[in-house]
Amino acid sequence: MDAIPRDLMPHVGRPRDLPGTLTASSLPATMGWFATRELEQGVWLVAEPGHVNCYLVEGRERAILVDTGLGVDDVRAAVESITELDVAVVNTHYHWDHVGGNERFRDIAIHELGADHLRAGPDPSDYEGYVDFTRERLERFGDFADLDRRFYEFLSDETTPRPFPPGFDPNEWRVAPSIPNRLLRDGDDVDLGGRVLRVLHTPGHTPDSICLLDEREGLLFGGDTYNSGAIYAHMPDSDLDAFAASTARVGTLAAGIRRVFMAHFSRYSENVAFVQEVAEGFAAIARDGVEWADSTDESGYPVREARFARFGVFASRV
Repeated sequence: MDAIPRDLMPHVGRPRDLPGTLTASSLPATMGWFATRELEQGVWLVAEPGHVNCYLVEGRERAILVDTGLGVDDVRAAVESITELDVAVVNTHYHWDHVGGNERFRDIAIHELGADHLRAGPDPSDYEGYVDFTRERLERFGDFADLDRRFYEFLSDETTPRPFPPGFDPNEWRVAPSIPNRLLRDGDDVDLGGRVLRVLHTPGHTPDSICLLDEREGLLFGGDTYNSGAIYAHMPDSDLDAFAASTARVGTLAAGIRRVFMAHFSRYSENVAFVQEVAEGFAAIARDGVEWADSTDESGYPVREARFARFGVFASRV
């Protein structure tokens, strides 16, 4: 079983005293909706634990927020508690769980193939069932926390899900459209002053999916191209062949990558070997060299699943 490396343990310590039933009043006072911590110099995790991991990246002159999450709470306030620099947004793709906080920012960039989706906004049917899913996960979390406390020592502040924040009304929750003022293409640079992130167009999860590569520091921000759980290749506009080509291409850059940061699941950071493993996994899928098993995604949608040592891939059954 993979565990969080010692250098990734949280700054506030483990939530060791969580009871079997998780409620707002039972959480430590340090836990708001967001969990933040510095991962590298000038790089912060801004997580909605159990939901989505966003990343704040700081240069000398400006900062960017890689994705904005669900829009459940004020991600801009969370970011401004970390940096005094002006913050722009770079969306790794247009899906609702990555753009929910966009409306709180003025400067927004996305790959040109995602721009129309961003302007239109997501269909509420894409996320209407998510509140019920979140409540079910919280109801079951207490048992998991008890097992973790006894056997595994895996949980930390940044991997412990929270109840919805005070004032959040699920009935009023909407992910608003947003207007990008920069359209990205493969090879573009996002210059923060003393730090440059290169745009890698990595279609597969969606046609507009990108990764961002900090070549100087060897850091790859993978969006939904990489995940330490299931990689979603079963969405309506996902493409397994494109996934294979994209991950193979990033694999050729592995010599310059030290860490990859991912948007979902508790193991949000992996080493460069993970990049190669994902490329090899999708290559095996492309040549029909894997065994598929019937499964379901988090919403209960039927999928086929291929399992590898440190990740899985969901694909359509059709």
